[in-house]
Amino acid sequence: MNEIDSEAKSSGGTAEAESSVKNMEYVVESICKRLKVIAVDVDRVQRAKELLSSLQRRKAFINLLGLDDDDSVHANSEDFQRLTSQHSLRIMSRVLSTMSTGSEEMKMGEELSEDVCQLPFEEERWGNFFTGFQILDTPSGVNDNENRKCIELSAVKCNQDLTLYLLSGIRCFMLNLFVGPLRENQDLIVQLREAEICVAKEYGFPVVSTVFAKLSPRYQYTGYLAAGQDKSIELKKGYKVILTVDRNYSRNCTSRVIYVNARFLLCDVHRFDIILIGEDIQLMVRAVRQDHLYCCVCRPGELVSFMPVLFPSRCSRFRVSYEEVEDLTFAREVGLNVVVSYLAGSVPYVDDLEKVMSSLQCESLRLFARVVLNEMKGCDGELDWIAQRYDGFLVELAEPATSPDILRLCPNAECFMQQAYAAKKPIIFDAWTINEQHLRVDPAHYYYAFYYPDKYVIKSQLCRHSFYFSFLQSAIFDQIATTALSRMPLCDSSHTGADGLARAIVTASIEVNAKVIVVCGVTPRMVQKISHFRPHASILFVSQMRSAEDYVSIYHNVTMLSFRSKSFSSHRRNVFRKSVFALAYLASRKIAKQGEHIILVYNCESGTTYPEKYMIYKFDKLHFVEHLSTSLFPTGQ
Repeated sequence: MNEIDSEAKSSGGTAEAESSVKNMEYVVESICKRLKVIAVDVDRVQRAKELLSSLQRRKAFINLLGLDDDDSVHANSEDFQRLTSQHSLRIMSRVLSTMSTGSEEMKMGEELSEDVCQLPFEEERWGNFFTGFQILDTPSGVNDNENRKCIELSAVKCNQDLTLYLLSGIRCFMLNLFVGPLRENQDLIVQLREAEICVAKEYGFPVVSTVFAKLSPRYQYTGYLAAGQDKSIELKKGYKVILTVDRNYSRNCTSRVIYVNARFLLCDVHRFDIILIGEDIQLMVRAVRQDHLYCCVCRPGELVSFMPVLFPSRCSRFRVSYEEVEDLTFAREVGLNVVVSYLAGSVPYVDDLEKVMSSLQCESLRLFARVVLNEMKGCDGELDWIAQRYDGFLVELAEPATSPDILRLCPNAECFMQQAYAAKKPIIFDAWTINEQHLRVDPAHYYYAFYYPDKYVIKSQLCRHSFYFSFLQSAIFDQIATTALSRMPLCDSSHTGADGLARAIVTASIEVNAKVIVVCGVTPRMVQKISHFRPHASILFVSQMRSAEDYVSIYHNVTMLSFRSKSFSSHRRNVFRKSVFALAYLASRKIAKQGEHIILVYNCESGTTYPEKYMIYKFDKLHFVEHLSTSLFPTGQ
């Protein structure tokens, strides 16, 4: 703020607008130089996380099978010192101090958890300590409904909250890159990865989650008012205002400094131009600088957060914005796999965005679109291309004119949701207006609000106030899920019969009331198909595919268990070890209890990369290793 004020005082008279960029190559080069420094911390914590995952997997197999997968623990004992010395992260330094004693525990061959020992009943464990009391129930696993949440992270320091989210079973997080500088968003990613390491140390098994980012809008908007400000600020006539493109002010706007995402447009602005904010506020430009516009208010009005800004007609508002290029480069550098366009736009809009992504070497990113469902109008099917073109959708609801009101959807909106669901594309639903009871959902629209979405967005600072929608969604989903599956027409569009197999797996899980569906595979395609039929059981995906960690948790009820091994001697041995590792995780976390049913999905033939067989297993937490060794691949085959 002081720098801006000093520059404003020293800049007298008129000044020609200076272009902040010369060409696209210069822009990309300057962004990459800055963001590569940012990405170093993310790469460091990711390497530490992968090393910890490898050590935990080896320890698990030593306890279960008496042998190591990759090599001998004694031959690689320096891994523990390398983990401490190379990755001196603040949160890891606190938990990795116990790793030296962990190697001794592995030599002694201690059991993986308390559940694998010879204490089959909880009563035996606590009965001698609390005489005269009766234990009513045993601890249960995480609430399945928590895995349906997607937390929108804020820039507020939330190390403890991130750990609580992961412990409660949440595996999906979203960043809004429009808010705050990119350095703070990078810090959030590092904090999340550190929280994953902390929870993984507590679990004894790898913990992975999905992070995706919402891009800055291509059109121009003001930033958010600073914390502590009123909901609106009155801009009076004659006030001096600075419009800045400095992202540090994107969530700290005041009556003196207002952030606008318009870096590419400043070079086209001239002195005495009029800039409109919202419907009432008009600003006259007094001086132009590289990152700031010095203006005065010529028409007063109320300033609120995130108001549309209209620049003069000579400014090309349809050009891909600098902020979009910066956000895409940031997503690539920090390893994000999914980005969300602020609006679906038109076909040329998507073409331009994909062309820019290709030039930035971001074509591998999955492109989602933000859609405001109750603002979609018409009944002519002109929006069907959106469901076909994008890889997924962030669905929001606009605030009604009068509150409370009934959610009304036009045929185009209903058709869009049906097509997106039928195409097995992930749908993330922001239902905060329903949680606040500003909108009520008619039973005719239950499917669109409570069944089709894979995840439900909750802001991190409002997570403790989302109980109403969580209970409502859980209750309605339990009522309509079975009916929806029975009424769904079977149309197997796959070449391998995978759709029919996925439906049979979900049907079997409902009939036997399975607790978990364990999918052992490489690619997450079968997981996506199983998730499409919305099973009540949790889906545990065991895979060595690194890229799948960055997006598979977006799908309904999916949790990934990373299994990256250097030793793949045979196909059957690989499937067996993945299955054993998954059941050991379920036993350790008390997700599956003794005698509950688990469905194992795997590929029986070595020549296939697609799971083509499933087995219903009655869980025995003491002898599942012996059972799987004889059941997965019968000797007669």
